This record gives sequence, structure tokens and C-alpha cells, in this order.
Amino acid sequence: MRFLVSVIFLACSHFLHVQAQGEFDVTKISPELNAGANAVIRVDEDIFEVVSKAEARHKKRTVVTILNESGEAEYGQLMVGYDKFTKINDISGNLYDATGKLQKKLKNADITDYGYGGGGDNITDARIKLADFGKKSYSYPYTVEFIYETKEKNMMFYPRWMPLSDSKTAVERAHFTIKTPAGFKFRYKEYNGIKAVQKSRGDDGSDIYTWIVEKYAVPLTTDFYPLPLMDYTPMVMAAPSDFEVQDYQGNFNSWDDFGKFYHTLNAGRDVLPPATVTEIKSLIANAKTDREKVEKIYKWMQARSRYVSIQLGIGGWQTIDAMTVANKGYGDCKALSNFTVAALRQAGIPAYVALIKAGDEAFMKPDFPSSQFNHVIACAVVAKDTMWLECTSQTTTPNFMGTFTGSRHALLITPEGGKLVPTPVYKSHQNTRKSRANVNLDEGGNGQVEVQTLYAGLQQESRNTVFHNGNKEEQRKWLMNHINLPSLDLQRFELMEGRETEPTMTEKLSLNVRNCATKTGTRLFIKPTLLSRPFDLPATTERTTDFYLPGSVYDFTDSDTVSYVIPANYKLETTLPSVQIKSVFGTYESKTVLENNKLVCARKVVMNGGRYNAKDFPAWIDFLKKVRKADRAQVVFVENKP
Repeated sequence: MRFLVSVIFLACSHFLHVQAQGEFDVTKISPELNAGANAVIRVDEDIFEVVSKAEARHKKRTVVTILNESGEAEYGQLMVGYDKFTKINDISGNLYDATGKLQKKLKNADITDYGYGGGGDNITDARIKLADFGKKSYSYPYTVEFIYETKEKNMMFYPRWMPLSDSKTAVERAHFTIKTPAGFKFRYKEYNGIKAVQKSRGDDGSDIYTWIVEKYAVPLTTDFYPLPLMDYTPMVMAAPSDFEVQDYQGNFNSWDDFGKFYHTLNAGRDVLPPATVTEIKSLIANAKTDREKVEKIYKWMQARSRYVSIQLGIGGWQTIDAMTVANKGYGDCKALSNFTVAALRQAGIPAYVALIKAGDEAFMKPDFPSSQFNHVIACAVVAKDTMWLECTSQTTTPNFMGTFTGSRHALLITPEGGKLVPTPVYKSHQNTRKSRANVNLDEGGNGQVEVQTLYAGLQQESRNTVFHNGNKEEQRKWLMNHINLPSLDLQRFELMEGRETEPTMTEKLSLNVRNCATKTGTRLFIKPTLLSRPFDLPATTERTTDFYLPGSVYDFTDSDTVSYVIPANYKLETTLPSVQIKSVFGTYESKTVLENNKLVCARKVVMNGGRYNAKDFPAWIDFLKKVRKADRAQVVFVENKP
């Protein structure tokens, strides 16, 4: 990740600070700030000056001491975006060695300019300036300083201030200032224990709001199961009350107001060509239910359109009209969702677009109405229930949101205003894996293995992606990297997609596995949990802060059955393991039975993700240890000598 600024920018001429020789000497950093850090922010000065409802200036100076390669990856470059509404006035920078001595000034040749996105499926006037001093040219530690300023005319966006961009950054001193004309109203909210705002009056009568973070050390318990960054790091969110952008006016005092503005911005853009309307009527003529109508229209939309990112002018918010999408066959998330909603309405289905923060484990603050969204989806109302539709995908099953947009809030845009509603939540009983393996063992412990596994919910996503985007060889390589066995030869494989109410993937594997069981002398050691998901144990057993088990990873149910055909000349030497473990974090059951020469091993694990209190951490470690111990159990057979 680079040090990125997208629509938030800043000023050089206003920072009159003169750096004293050696001011950024790394020996001046206190030991508690260095501990566990990849980088230390020495200075962060962030000033957002509101000129009017339609204009602002944003100025920033950041000085960061980079301690290692990870710190360099996070802070070694600066990216500043600009477009029709954002003008960059200046960018400058300096690089200092470990003693704080100036080594290099940023030159024009160190700043590159390129279009945002850069791919064939992007139509945009947004661009990015990237500044750096050259990678890996300087020994650690060293210090970079970036200063820049922008002029803003898109006042829908106020800065969200998080002086730390990752969990391994410490802060010496950072301050955030919002300056407004006297009496100008805007909104802000403080999070995660940041000190309350300091209010003052400028010499020109302006209102000044300042927040300060000092001597913030890296939390010692973030290596394992960290909370989402915005749930624990100091943060200030700000947003307009009343604002202007281009010829449009609005306010973000509530989610209702936000929705009204977005609806007004896009009103009248849902008209379809008569030929398309006729096509839709014919498409749904034989549909027996409203749900079937939605499914038919969604699949029709997927087959006739493709995603293209379009960000021209106010196009980041205002959609291309449905008429154009119908004729051209492409659009961005806004346009394709608007087109789908228009088609659904022609079928008599109430439908709306919805704004959402997309991405794996992407989070927003529902208690602070503001522009926190990066994506648009569609929502159909069917029999007092909702069907969610991801309109940028040509392969997604109707009403499946998955890790990209599931288990979070979305802002439904209605003519009456915005309504914050939840998208489908994917819990353990939905994210399932059911496998059955048959293993023929030879006398040396090698095995011929036939496996069939059904994946559902979030567990099918990775295989679904490989199935649709990879050729046969790429699928083979992916499977080889994800099969939890050493020394295997993948003879045959097959991936099959199911598109019922929820998507599924069926995986069939034929494997030759060397040392599938361990032969030692006259004994054969067999692992009942062959192919099961392993569990890692963290290095620490203590916790002082809450910990987080992401639902996308830890909400699942695994049911695995392995049947071993034992060579005829072996007999059972040990007892057969049977284990039950119950915890707030989940349950574990395993049972092994021997029938004739067949050893049948069944294992079921149910895990419950979520946020847990620090006092529960020892119980979590205890649960993991018990599961790992149960998984290490072996069944021993010995040669039956005459």
C-alpha cells in the first residue's frame, strides 16, 4: 500500500516551518515509539480550509521516519489524485538520513503523472501524481517529508483524519485543523479515544477546530487478530451540512438527506428505449413469480452488458442514463445498477439502487451520515423481502453478496430519501464445506485418494473465481497450492458450479499421495484428519485489548469424512479417538470407527467469528490448543504376523 491521498489535498506555501539541522535524527525518537513500529510519523500537519459551501483548500505536511521495508512500502511514496473538481497547487518533498541531514529534495523528475485505473475498462478524467525518491536507494532508517496543497470544488467530501494508515505506525505529533468562515456549520465526530476538539478564533474572525495526537505507540497486541483499524486508531470524521457541487446543492445532515441528494442527482435517468421495454416484457412473459422475474432480468442484464469504470466530471456520482446503457451495452456500477432497476420496474418489481462500501471486510461508520461509499448495487423488493443484485458481475448468482458487499450496511436510495439497511449476513451455517474422501492404502503407506467436496456460501468464492477466470492449467496450479497435503500427484480434477438459491462449487480430485500414512517398522500411523483445515496457534497467550476474528475467515462449518481401506495384513493396535469440544468460539466433534478393513474418520468444526473481549483470549487459545491436539491424534495399525 502506498501513502495515498485520493480526494483530500494540501498546501506548501502555508507551512513556514524551517527544519533545523538534525531535527529528524532518529535517536530523538523515544524507545516506546520505536517498539514494534515499521514507521514513526514525526510530524503530521493537516489543514482543511473551507472557503464556502462550494470550495475549500486542503494542505498537508507529513514527515515519516521509515524503519524497515514494510514502513517503506507504506510511506515511501506519495500519491495525490486530481480531476475536474480537484486542482493540485504544489507538491514538494525532502529526504533525510538517519542523523536528520538533508540528502535529497524532490524534483519534478521524481513526480510522475498518469490516468487513474490505467486499464481498457476505465473511462475517466481522474489522474494521479506519484512522488518518490527511488526505491531501496537509502539504508534504514531514513526520513521522508512530503508537502502538498490542493484546491477543492467537490464539497461532498470532507477529510476523514486517521494519522495512522496501518497498525504498525507510531506517532510523535499530528494535528488536524478545519478552518471555516465565522458561523459556518459542518459536522464532525471523534472516535477511539481521540482528545476532544480545541476551538479557537483566527485573526480574520474564522472558526478554527483542531485535534491533536501525540506520542501514540504501536499497540502491542495487533500482530494477531487485530480489530479493524478504524475501530481502535484515533480518528475524526467530518462532513458538510450544506454544500454545493457543480450546479447541485445538498446536505448530509442525515442518511435521509444523503439519499434525497443522490436521488435528485440521478432523477429521470431510468428511461429505457421502447425496444428494450418490449424485450423485457417478452422475457418475463412466462415467469410464475416475482422472484423468477427478478432472476430472469438479472441474468439477461448479465448476458448483455459489461462493466466499464466511468468517472467523468460529476460522473463519480451521477449515472449514465439507462437509454445509453441499453444502446451501448456497457456501464459502471452506477449505470448498470440504474439500468437493472429500470428494467425491474418495467416488470412491476419495486427496485432501488443502493450505495455501499465494497471490499473484503470493508467497514463504515453507520452513526455518522457522510460519503463513505465506493460502489453501487441494486435491490429488488419481492414479497416483502429483498433480493440484492451485484450488477458489475457477469457470473454472480442473484441475491449473493459474498465478501464483497455482504454482512454490512447499504444506503437504499428511494424518492423519499436514504434508508440505511443491512445486506445479507453470512454466518457459520451458510459457509459450509462438506467433503468425503476414499483412501486406498498400500502396505508402504502410500494412498490413492478420491475426494469430492461441496463448498457453499463464502467458502465457494475462491474456487468460483478460479473456475470463471482461470484456464485448466491455472486451475490445476491453484488447486496444488491449496491442497493441504505434502508429496501429492494430482491425477485428475473437476470443478462444477451450482447456481441454486445460493451458489455452490463441487470439487472432485483424484490424487496419489506418497506417505499418506506413516510407515515405521511394522506399524502404520494414520491421520484421521487428512485434508482438514489446519489451525495456527499465535505466539502470544496474553491480550490487553479486544480481538477480532473476521467473519469472512472464521464463520464457517467444515464437515469432513475420510474412509481408509487398510491393507489386509494389518490389525488395529490403539484405541479409536473420539473427541467433543464446546466453546463460545465454536464446536469440534470427531469420531473414528473401524468396520472390517475400513477406517472411517468423521470430523465437524463450527467456528463463530466476531469481536471478543480481551479477557476471553485465554479461552480462545485453550480452544485452539484442544482442536490442534485432537487433529494430531493418530490411529496405529501393526502388521499381523503369523
